[in-house]
Amino acid sequence: MKSVLPKWLRIAWVLLAPLGFLFITRIAYEKTILTWRQGPQMIGFSIMHVMPVFFIFGAICCYGLMLWPLISAYFLIRRHKDISKMDIAMNLLCVYVIVITVIPDKFLT
Repeated sequence: MKSVLPKWLRIAWVLLAPLGFLFITRIAYEKTILTWRQGPQMIGFSIMHVMPVFFIFGAICCYGLMLWPLISAYFLIRRHKDISKMDIAMNLLCVYVIVITVIPDKFLT
């Protein structure tokens, strides 16, 4: 499969994605389902106190995934005629991380 993104950028995404998506999925769970069932939550409080290493590295990966589309946009714009479906999927997953992160906690309740 041909990609417009350089290999180093795709490798960075593969390294950031697993932990970043696990972390943001847990945050989304706390913002929605847990809040609906148990009332207002201190989002991230339980993760930080039960699994602090996961919280720290998950947050770092999450922020990396939030910066990743800014870098990839340069390559996507520069060679816009050769964009593959995988390039689009990687960027859309990063947009998912951005949206979940920036949505206010009270917005989903």
